[in-house]
Order: sequence, then structure tokens, then C-alpha cells
Amino acid sequence: MRRPDRRARAATTVVFVLTGAVFAAWSTRLPAIKEQLHLSNGALAVAILGLEAGAIAGLPAGGAIVVRAGSRTALRASFVAYPLGLLAVAFAANVATLALALGAMAVANSVVDVAMNAQGVELERRTGRPLLSGMHAGHSFGLAAGALAGTLAAAAGVPVRAHFAATAAAGIVAGILATRALVRDDAAGAGPRFAWPRGPLALLGLVAFFAFLLDGAAYNWIAVQLRTERGAPPGLAAAAFMVYALTLTGGRVAGDRLVARHGRVRVVRTAALLAATGALLAVAGPGVANALAGWALFGLGVATIAPTVLGAAPSAAAVPPSVAIAAVTTVGYAGSFAGPPAIGALAGATGLDAAIGLLVSAAALAMLVGARGLRGTSGARAPSGPPG
Repeated sequence: MRRPDRRARAATTVVFVLTGAVFAAWSTRLPAIKEQLHLSNGALAVAILGLEAGAIAGLPAGGAIVVRAGSRTALRASFVAYPLGLLAVAFAANVATLALALGAMAVANSVVDVAMNAQGVELERRTGRPLLSGMHAGHSFGLAAGALAGTLAAAAGVPVRAHFAATAAAGIVAGILATRALVRDDAAGAGPRFAWPRGPLALLGLVAFFAFLLDGAAYNWIAVQLRTERGAPPGLAAAAFMVYALTLTGGRVAGDRLVARHGRVRVVRTAALLAATGALLAVAGPGVANALAGWALFGLGVATIAPTVLGAAPSAAAVPPSVAIAAVTTVGYAGSFAGPPAIGALAGATGLDAAIGLLVSAAALAMLVGARGLRGTSGARAPSGPPG
């Protein structure tokens, strides 16, 4: 790998880390913000709708911006706006301004999301090998680091505004320094700026939908399942999510090598079966040990699916890479929002264990079918022309 490409790969991974760390700041201080604004659970849910709406709206906008300006320029601009969104959240005075601030932060986050994945795809094209899964592992590391910082800030009684101001300042400085090393996209400025997911792109969107659905379900239900269905103490229930997060990160670190060796179709299908097996082990056995082992296996399965699908998106349609990534990610985000309430609704009728088992099994089956959209994208695209 050429030295500029190595530097760009490291810089893009840093951007993934920073993105996770900034978002974790919001997540860890959510209880403090709720208390600060005296919000009921219902009011907080309304505010979070702003976050979800902004995330969806920002994805196609991100695709268009990256087509026009290139992923390097888009990242340099959006990674100033994204951390600043934390300050808007910190200074929100009521549920309406909180929803608006979260929406603005989520729009910027989605532009960052598209741009950093597009930069990763450009580096895959230049080097001729998969790289995205390792970069996504950086996001997991960032979430862990940001969560630790947020936990320490909360324990020390640091005000939300001071915590978010420090996080925003650090994020902006680190982001500006990192993005200086990114490469310019060869195709920037050309091609359509929006695409509906059709044909192979729709199949990739289907896989992304269920991959994000499983991840969203894990974030919301793993600790609850250990606590309510297995009677685990609160600390052990929380540890179950930590186990999932660790295996998710480990799986992503190994994901690029697996794709290079076995191809995208086999990796996604094997990962879907692994996730389903892990979830069924977690919900079928009566003990806490079975549940912990099952969620660890589930994390390994979920780990590689989204990066593998996003890496395949640019070669699935005759549109610019950022537009293809935005189309697939938009469908995927819908899955992350649909999964948690779907499990809650099913649990009311079947119980939580059965609801998780049914939903994960259905998702795995859908991904096994949708993985055929990955054919012809078994590895990174070969370099075309001299790297710029």
C-alpha cells in the first residue's frame, strides 16, 4: 500500500473512532439532560424522534454532498458541524429545542457517516482489498472510549455543558487534523446525486435493514433479557452488553481478512447463521452462562454484516459510491429504528425470549436470501487508473 493511502486509511479510522466517541457523549449524559430539562419519558421520546428524523434525512443529503464535493471535503466540513451539535443539545431549553438540536446533530452525523464510508470505499478501490470492516471496528472503539469518558464525567459531577464543550472542541481539532490526510475521490463531481434502491441495491438494502435491526435490538434488549428472563443481577446484566460489544469489535477487526479470503456472499451468510445461532442459544437455555455465550456469538455474527454490505454497495449500481452507500444506509437505518419496538410488541404476546428468537430467525433468513445481491462483489474493486 502506498504511503499516502496508508496515512489516509489511518486517518479514516480515526474519523470512525471520533464519530463513535462524540455520539457516546450524548448517550451517556442522556439521563442528566432529561433531569436538567425536567422531561417525562414521553417528552424524551418525542425529542429522540428528532434524532431519528435527522439521521434519515441526512443520508441522501450526505450522498449528494459527497458527489459534489468529494468525501474528503465533505468530511472536513461535516466534522466541524457534527461535534458542535453537542453544544446545541447542551444548551437546549425545552423539548422542542432539544428535538431540533438533536435533529441538526443527526443530519451532520449522517453526512459524516456517508462521507467516511465513501472514503473507505475509495481506499478499497485504490488498494484492491477490503478495508471497511476494520474501519468500523474503530467506531466501536470510539463508542467504548466515549462511554468511559461520559461515565467518568457523570460520576465526577461534571456539568453537561462543560462535558459537551470539551468533547466538541477535542472532536473538532482531532477531526480537522485527521481529515488533512484523506485522499481525493477520483469520481467527485460526476454522476447522479440520488438513487432509489432497486435491483441488487435493493437486496443490499434488505440485508442492511436486518443487520441494523439486529444491532438496534441488541443495544436495547440484551441487558433487559438477562435481567428479566434470567434473573441476573444488574451488574451482570450490563456485562452481557459489554460482552456483545467486545465480540462485535473483535469480529470487525477480523472482517476484512474474512472477506478477502472467502468473499462477501459467504461472509454475510455465515455471519447471519452465526448471529441466529447465538441469539437462539441466549434465549433457549435457562442459565445466565448460556445467555452470555449466546450474546457473545451473536456479536461475532453481527460484526461483519454491515461493513461488508456497505463495501459492496458502490459496485451494485451505476451511481457514485456515496449515492449507493447513502441509499443502502437509509434502508439500514430504518431497521435500527424498527427492531427494538418490534421486539417489544412481540414480547407482549409471546414473551421476550420467544420474541427475540422469532425476530432474529426471520432476520437471518432474510439476509440469507438478500446476500445474493452481493454476487460479483466478492472483494474490493480493483484499482482503475493511477491513484491521485
